Amino acid sequence: MRCSQYLLGTQKSAGEGFESISHELCIRAGLIHQVAAGLYDFLPLGQRVINKIESVVRKEMDKAGALEISMPIAQPAELWKESGRWEVYGDEMLRLKNREGREFCLSPTHEEVVTQLVRASTKSYRDFPLTLYQIGRKFRDELRARHGLLRAREFLMKDAYSFDTGAEGLDESYAKMRDAYIRIFRRLGVSAIPTQASTGEMGGKSSEEFLAEAASGEDKFVIDEDGISRKLDCLASLPDEAAVRKGIEIGHIFKLGTRYSDVLGLKYMDKDGASKPVVMGCYGIGISRMVSVIIEQNHDDRGILWPREAAPFEVVVIPIRYEDPEVRDVSETVYSRLKGAGIDVLLDDRVLSPGERFRESDLVGFPYKLVVSPKTVQAGNVELERRSDKRKELFHVDELLERYLMSR
Repeated sequence: MRCSQYLLGTQKSAGEGFESISHELCIRAGLIHQVAAGLYDFLPLGQRVINKIESVVRKEMDKAGALEISMPIAQPAELWKESGRWEVYGDEMLRLKNREGREFCLSPTHEEVVTQLVRASTKSYRDFPLTLYQIGRKFRDELRARHGLLRAREFLMKDAYSFDTGAEGLDESYAKMRDAYIRIFRRLGVSAIPTQASTGEMGGKSSEEFLAEAASGEDKFVIDEDGISRKLDCLASLPDEAAVRKGIEIGHIFKLGTRYSDVLGLKYMDKDGASKPVVMGCYGIGISRMVSVIIEQNHDDRGILWPREAAPFEVVVIPIRYEDPEVRDVSETVYSRLKGAGIDVLLDDRVLSPGERFRESDLVGFPYKLVVSPKTVQAGNVELERRSDKRKELFHVDELLERYLMSR
């Protein structure tokens, strides 16, 4: 991709009044555009980050044996009334009526719909265990949308649901999802702490939140002397000398048990022909929220520090004096070789000063920049600079691809 043909959308200043660094940098780096409070467009760079995050999540879900589906965001009230949550969910649920007067909601979560789906698709114990997941939009009418993507009204989530014939099977499914979450966060450069939490309006037997420690976090938790992390709202009193920490909820996993299968009639026939309730688990990750969490934990005074697997582009090629035929030829060669090797590369072919392009590259946070200048071209070299530590290396053009892949 070439910058001259790309909508970057970066800003030198994003204004004032930001409550979190991630919100400010999302705006300044051209990742998002606000439509209304809590509602955002994703610009091309931001959409590429979303795509990268989704790719990591899909790979780990598939590896854990989950099957991808897609469910509608508009859901009939009857299902929610059947589960008993229509009246108790609260004002975060946006309720509406269609032209026939039938009640619907914009789904804040999908337990009812997925339970109905499995109820219609399974009969025997042979159909289980089963884990289904989707990546889709949710809507929660937050009282006060804030912190950009950290507390948005419409957001992207990966939600998975496991279905087993007993508690032992649920424990196994839960453990697989928990391990998958740990791998996802590690790959995306996020430090997230599994924390004992309340099940809240979701119901069920137990749950854990994955909290990403950050100054802008709204969840408070402590780690006791045994290394167990617990949210404050789960404690009757604070442990002695426990330091209260602040974190952002980036994932939440539940052992639902038969909370939904009992009320929605999700049963299976066992080996002896007896009808029994299916045992469920639920597992959510905030996909769009992950963008901001990565930034909260990976930035400096120049801008974002993307982990390679989440970066919109892995490397940007910056020619100094692109109008110089030799510089242009080498830049195009470098660009083509990297692109041909399957590396996400951006060629900054705009007529801007080197300083402007360097500052913008640091702001957006491309992990690497390759600088091609008249000086380096004379020696047959290009200069590679790491965004994380500003370390620079000179590579010969003919060795670039091999050396670059080794230095990643």
